[in-house]
Amino acid sequence: MSRAPGVLSRDVAALSAFGAVAISGVLPLPILVIFPVVFVVSLLGYRPLAGRRVASVIVLLALAVLLFGSVWFSLLDLVVAAVSFATLVTCHRMLAEPTPQASRQVLLSGLLLVAGGAALTGEALFAFLMVAFFFAASWSMAWLVLARDDAQLEAPERRAISRQLFSGALATLVMGLVFFVLFPRLSWNLANRRSAGGLGGVTGMSETVKLGGGGDIKTSARVASRVTLAPEPGVEQLNGYFVGRHFDAFDGLEWKSTGKAGAPQGWVNLRHAGRRLKTVTQEYELTAAYGSRTLVALDTPTTFTRARAINLSGPQQLPLIHVPDDQVFGTLDGNVITYTANSDLAPQVDRAAPSAASSQTPPALDARIAQLADEIVAGSTDQLAIANKLEAQLKQRYAYTLDLPGAVTDPLADFLFVRRAGHCEDFATALAVMLRLKGIPSRVVTGFFGGELVGNRYVVRSGDAHAWVEAFVDGAWVRLDATPDLGRSASGNRLAAALAGAWEKLEEWWRSRVIDYSFQDQISFARSIVRPPPLPQEDRATEPTADRPQGLRVGVGLLGLALLVLGLWLRRQTAPRAHPATSFLEQIEARLKLAGVAQVDELPIEELSASMTRAAHPLAPAVARAARRYLEARFQGAVLDVGEQATLLAALQSPPR
Repeated sequence: MSRAPGVLSRDVAALSAFGAVAISGVLPLPILVIFPVVFVVSLLGYRPLAGRRVASVIVLLALAVLLFGSVWFSLLDLVVAAVSFATLVTCHRMLAEPTPQASRQVLLSGLLLVAGGAALTGEALFAFLMVAFFFAASWSMAWLVLARDDAQLEAPERRAISRQLFSGALATLVMGLVFFVLFPRLSWNLANRRSAGGLGGVTGMSETVKLGGGGDIKTSARVASRVTLAPEPGVEQLNGYFVGRHFDAFDGLEWKSTGKAGAPQGWVNLRHAGRRLKTVTQEYELTAAYGSRTLVALDTPTTFTRARAINLSGPQQLPLIHVPDDQVFGTLDGNVITYTANSDLAPQVDRAAPSAASSQTPPALDARIAQLADEIVAGSTDQLAIANKLEAQLKQRYAYTLDLPGAVTDPLADFLFVRRAGHCEDFATALAVMLRLKGIPSRVVTGFFGGELVGNRYVVRSGDAHAWVEAFVDGAWVRLDATPDLGRSASGNRLAAALAGAWEKLEEWWRSRVIDYSFQDQISFARSIVRPPPLPQEDRATEPTADRPQGLRVGVGLLGLALLVLGLWLRRQTAPRAHPATSFLEQIEARLKLAGVAQVDELPIEELSASMTRAAHPLAPAVARAARRYLEARFQGAVLDVGEQATLLAALQSPPR
């Protein structure tokens, strides 16, 4: 259980590097389990692989063959395999004998993990983990150079070295930021491979809707998509319905779609009939937390264009497939998908005929459901009135819950007559089935409900995933939502929502200032620093407001001032400081020179004292006492006050009698 210099900081650096990859959510489960176990074992000081170099390397090579063989058979992504193997190498070296060479190899493989994390995720959390790796690795490398264990140092020396290490790392970090801002570069988007995050669920947009599942996705605050609207609504909470999939066939347990996919095409026009009273254009970015090829748009979508999938190779055109009823899919997987959509916000604009499946009910449907529908309708014959009554009564009579129902043979009957509580899929299914029982074609729609303004875009979270109903009434599809208002948007607690909102604002800043920061942004930044030439007098009345350039100039000035202050502070911190006992030694040497003692400048004080003792010099006892007290104060931390110094120095003025 030996401890080599900087082992703790080395392991912390490895943990930070692993976290930078783990947050991408793409690492295989065994890797996610192995590293924490190895970290704890190393933290306790156990080195089970010490002395087993050959056997452990053979096992490591076998795992490498397994990982990259999975890539060959298309079972694993190449980047994921590479970072998984780098994790195994890191674990191997952490459990080996903690030599300087092994520590350097841990830090090198950790650096590879950080690079892999940069390719797999662009989240702000990655930045914190990267900085943590940088500081911990700097600390560990410093101790490797010093080749000393910090536990063996005196407290003053340890603090002094710590200050210098922190100062140097901080200065390097600041200069790295300056380099990032000023050095010509390309946007991270060209190389970034953002993958599904592992910190709170992926929305998915599954191929089917199966009753009886839980609604735990509603508690996730991860951002599924970001959208810019034109014209801007000017509201903090959009509360919009984002349509994703339509399901028309129900067998009593599961919803499916009977639509047949068309050929891939560059853009999709849904060609909705009806008068377009209000159209909104949407610029979408589907994030890694979305996790699906399904394109969404505000109800009711009309066109999808300019679709792009962003992967390791950069943005590429995304061909689209139209599947009736009005579902649009991308043909490629993308870590990020961007596209433009247009929607008609006026009601009843879609007059596409319903499919045959949208009127069918399951053959073994519980008879009580038809009785309940008759009771709610109470003799109404108007289709719209029937639909509104069913919607209102389900919303009033039943409670919203995310609890699992357990294993039941008939989830719909269990929801309506036993639990009398469920989540959005239960409400949507009950409404759609009772509409069909009353002769009204219906279908279940899955998508999102919500939209929170962050910056200049609306964010839609994984927890905003929702299901509702469309009923074909009087020749048009009408949206109905029987889910209580409580269950429509994300259902996390207020504190979690507030923290998620604050984090999203940080994410938005990180994305705009770092992830999407490109060479063009650098040009704009440089231009904003230089004051533009004055406009002619007649044009000044129409001169645009220069708030942003002025703000950037102020920011550059503050950055320069901060760098100046940091430089002065570092100079002060790194300047050699004389030990308080050093001035006492100088006074001793000065007194001995006045007394005519030779070799004062040639010998250290302890050797000079020994030489004077051997020569029986009259001042030898006084010099021995003064030298001993100096050495105790200088290297053992003993207290040497001014009065004692004066007494010892006075004894050196003349030989004792």
